[in-house]
Amino acid sequence: MHLRSHFRPSNMAIAVCLREIQTFHLLVLLSWLTFALCNSSSTTLSDAEALRAIRDAWKLNQSWWQGDDPCNGWENVGCDTDNRVNYLNLSSLGIVGDIPDEIRNLDHLTILDLSNPRNSSLPYNFISGDLSPLQSLTRLLHLNLTFNSLQLEVFPSSIFNLTSLISLRLDNNLISGPLPKELAGLENLVYLYLGNNSLSGPIPKEYGAFSNLQELSLWNNYLNSTIPSEIGLLQNLRYLNLHDCSLYGGLPDDLARLRKLERMSLYSNQLTGEIPDAWRNLTGLQHLYLKGNYLTKSIPPWLFSLPKLYNLSLGYNLFYGDLNIKSTNISIISLDCNFLSGPEPELPNHNFTSEGNCFAGADTNDKIKCYQPYYDCSIFFERVPNGSCPSCPARQILYNASTCVCMIDALKEGASSSRNTIKAIGSTLAVIVFALCMFFVLWRRSRILNQKPMKDFWEGPEGVQRFLYKDLSRATNDFDRNHEIGHGGFGKVYLGEVNGKAVAIKRAHTSSIQDVSGFRNEVVLLSRLHHRNLVRLLGFCEENETQILVYEYMPKGNLHTLLFNIQNPIQLDWLKRLDIALGVAQGLDYLHSFADPPVIHRDVKPSNILLDENTVAKLSDFGISKVTSEFETEFPTKPAGTVGYIDPQYILREQLTAASDVYSFGVVLLELVTGQKSVEKTRTDDQNLVAWVRKHLEDGGVNSIVDKRLQNNYPENVFHDMIRLAMDCASFDSENRPSMKVAVSILETCRWSIAPYIFAENDDSHDGSVYEQQEDINEHEEENLPTSKKHFLHSNDSVSASLTVWDISGR
Repeated sequence: MHLRSHFRPSNMAIAVCLREIQTFHLLVLLSWLTFALCNSSSTTLSDAEALRAIRDAWKLNQSWWQGDDPCNGWENVGCDTDNRVNYLNLSSLGIVGDIPDEIRNLDHLTILDLSNPRNSSLPYNFISGDLSPLQSLTRLLHLNLTFNSLQLEVFPSSIFNLTSLISLRLDNNLISGPLPKELAGLENLVYLYLGNNSLSGPIPKEYGAFSNLQELSLWNNYLNSTIPSEIGLLQNLRYLNLHDCSLYGGLPDDLARLRKLERMSLYSNQLTGEIPDAWRNLTGLQHLYLKGNYLTKSIPPWLFSLPKLYNLSLGYNLFYGDLNIKSTNISIISLDCNFLSGPEPELPNHNFTSEGNCFAGADTNDKIKCYQPYYDCSIFFERVPNGSCPSCPARQILYNASTCVCMIDALKEGASSSRNTIKAIGSTLAVIVFALCMFFVLWRRSRILNQKPMKDFWEGPEGVQRFLYKDLSRATNDFDRNHEIGHGGFGKVYLGEVNGKAVAIKRAHTSSIQDVSGFRNEVVLLSRLHHRNLVRLLGFCEENETQILVYEYMPKGNLHTLLFNIQNPIQLDWLKRLDIALGVAQGLDYLHSFADPPVIHRDVKPSNILLDENTVAKLSDFGISKVTSEFETEFPTKPAGTVGYIDPQYILREQLTAASDVYSFGVVLLELVTGQKSVEKTRTDDQNLVAWVRKHLEDGGVNSIVDKRLQNNYPENVFHDMIRLAMDCASFDSENRPSMKVAVSILETCRWSIAPYIFAENDDSHDGSVYEQQEDINEHEEENLPTSKKHFLHSNDSVSASLTVWDISGR
């Protein structure tokens, strides 16, 4: 007890200790606050340094991002509550080059936008590199690199580390390699856009793990696979876009599990079989696009009873059988070019098209417009009795006879591949020896062949005359300059007279001369092209190392001279301009849809639009660009197009499609309406015609852009629709351009809408008899026009700068 009392502290000692403890805690707290503030300041400073390094690397405006606080009003920058940069929008700033490494320091970024919005007149970004600096940005929620020239041989692996991503947009680029299954690790994804690249398939089954995914867009890639049933596991999916992906096989029953699906685009593939009965459960579906496949058997009646379906596109398939539609809530139905029989349904209150079928009393000539394997109805039904299956597409075999599903003949291809490998290994040495022996012989023989007249080796196709060089030389006075009437990419054009008839003689430049087989192939191709709006090939000549094509002569010259030469005595009134536009559209539609093989013109412009004695427009300089089965041109080395008319997608992808001709046609149509050139340096407000029209429409409407030489003597409603069509054709995004078939329909509607006025004038210079039939307009199909076009022809509102209300999500 005595010892304990000796060590018992006094009350004063306790008080002193408490004060010391409180002082210590206060010092600790102050130290912690000081550290936190300093740390926060240094982090912000790091963000500022990183942004300035990015600015300098990409040569952005040097006046941007001054000072040390990015969160104090810096341009295109946003911050979070921790005073860290979390938002960076550098879209359409003309950025060129790799992503700087300094971006790694912006580790609080949640939104990064380096895209180029469609139809933007601002400078384009051209981001390059493997995107590896992005892998540290693990907080990213939204990444947008759409419409860049991003060219990668494999999908960027740095993306796999961004596990917080909600939205990933890498569409409209040049990314190659297989679709990576590793993307399935981004389990928070809601929006995945990888369309319009060069990605290959198959679609990984692992994508079925995207439990939050609402929008999946993989269109226009080389997937070459079936649609995996695992897509049916995406219970939240609302939008599925797989068109133009070389898909084969059947339509999976499992897609019926997508109860929230609103829009499905599977058109322009090689899908076979019938529409699954299970799909009747897709009660939320609003838009279904299956055009341009090999789907067959009958169209199920329940399809027309889906409660929310608005747009149904089933054209250009192999559906057959009767079509019993008594009533439907679907507003837009396209069934063109199938083999449907029985009485043709009458749906007067719907946008319903069904040309090119086998309905009772239908015009059998309509089938000529279709490009299925069987043109004639009677032949089709002989080969495909009721309940049986049509032939499978090329390289496919029948997989399921009950559903008519075809599949790639993997066994045959695999066996062929194995045999080829063995043969290659066994014969490589022999081939090398043989090639060395034959090379010299073939080389000498080819020189002899090229120097001899073609008559010794090839008579040419039927219907095309083979001319002698001496006859063509005599017709042009030895190709005298006084006979020269034009020139183009192929060579100079001379006016000559052969057998008492004026002809246009095109002699190839030395640099344009092809090998013998190439020239002959072109002659064969051109000989097959017969249309009122194409310049007709009359003959050819190849001798003395010269290649010549002989065409019909167009006495009124070309549209460029007629439209832009103010001293030209021939004036184009509004009706001639409309007729020329319609003729050009019909010629292009023939090349795209009915030529065999299809042809992309590549250089649609006024100087390549010739006019005969009746001012009928005829396209020239076509035929060289034969297209592949994927409808893409095979000319990797020769540049295409003319400045002012070139498809911007060609600049991005170096790849032309039919939509590239559509863009050029849109520019020509604007030239016809405005009388302005596509590129004009004297236009101080905007040298580019498309941008000039867009600006002046906003400021002054239609009348402000129409050619003043017309002196207000034109039907405003017709020019209103022509301008709308032209601007849609000249859309930056090829996915939103109409097809030439739709353009023809719209212009024919314009032509017929004013026909009574024309005939009342009794003007013999405009013969309406050439327009014997008006096609129904199907402007609402997704593959031809965006949904927003439903106001296209029926709106009387004045044209504004925003001619169409684009879906900014890029669908």
